[in-house]
Amino acid sequence: MLPLSVVLGLVLAAALVTPGPANRAGRRYPWAGFGALFTVLAGAPVLPLPIVPLLAGAQPWQWAPAAAGPVAAYLLVRRVSPPWWRRWHGWMASRAGLLVFLVAGVELTLVSRSLPATAQASRIWIVSLIVTTGYLACWRVVDTGYWPVLLIRDGAILLAVAGVGLWWQRRYDLDGPATTLLLGAVAAAGLSALAAGLWRLGRWLRHGPPSWPRPPGVTTWPPQPGQVWNAIVDRVDRPVVVWELDRRCAYVLPIFTDGAPGDRLRLPLAEWHRVLSDDAWLSLQVTPVPYTAFRSVRGRCPYRFWERMGRRRLGAPAAPETPTLRSAANLL
Repeated sequence: MLPLSVVLGLVLAAALVTPGPANRAGRRYPWAGFGALFTVLAGAPVLPLPIVPLLAGAQPWQWAPAAAGPVAAYLLVRRVSPPWWRRWHGWMASRAGLLVFLVAGVELTLVSRSLPATAQASRIWIVSLIVTTGYLACWRVVDTGYWPVLLIRDGAILLAVAGVGLWWQRRYDLDGPATTLLLGAVAAAGLSALAAGLWRLGRWLRHGPPSWPRPPGVTTWPPQPGQVWNAIVDRVDRPVVVWELDRRCAYVLPIFTDGAPGDRLRLPLAEWHRVLSDDAWLSLQVTPVPYTAFRSVRGRCPYRFWERMGRRRLGAPAAPETPTLRSAANLL
């Protein structure tokens, strides 16, 4: 039973700290780090505190330490979540509340109420650790799964691991609550990834790369009209001015290092020194760019130029590329 538990535990740990697949420019989501594993190990004994007074038949005034459980759940959820979610305290609190509910429910199912809590402290801690790791791993794979085909792949791998583990358990008669709970946690992470991937794949094939969830490697998101970004346009990395947003792409005005009569506007460095490093030329042809092509923000277009562009006749945008399974798998 120990080898199987170790394998399943390593799979859960990998899902918990995964940075997600990188994009073609090598940009990745920030990974949770190995420190997240030690944080979960330290927080797991605190999460069951709300049920300990219930098991011990405590008086109402003895329930005060139970308040540490939700606090620990909030800190754990916030520690493992990507940076952009940490500002949404209500969303973090709802995730933490569900974690406390799951831990308490599983504990009350597997822990004997006829024995004192101190006599089964190790079981309480192991159950809490498995449930917490599995729950946080589910959120982690969904938060960092931008490309739906890759998310479906990861979900299928996790489900395959759970299936092999179940066969191993049945084949060698390794029944035990901890092993069964580990199998359930790995399967839950796989189902979460698979469900999220299938849902996102439908959106992707209808509308292309969405503006949300954000692609990896960007700190400011989503792009806003008037901002200047680095982006991949026609396979070339260049600055662009964001013109308007669509649900499947952003329409931009590319910036070039050389000019052409009639269809480009000169951008003198004296006015653009905060966002450009040399004189440049702005194309007046509106170009669709998928959200996966945006790399980093440079600044904002000067107000005077933004007003001038609003009074000019811009070239009609080309049609966005048709979304494909290859783009959903990050292969283009």
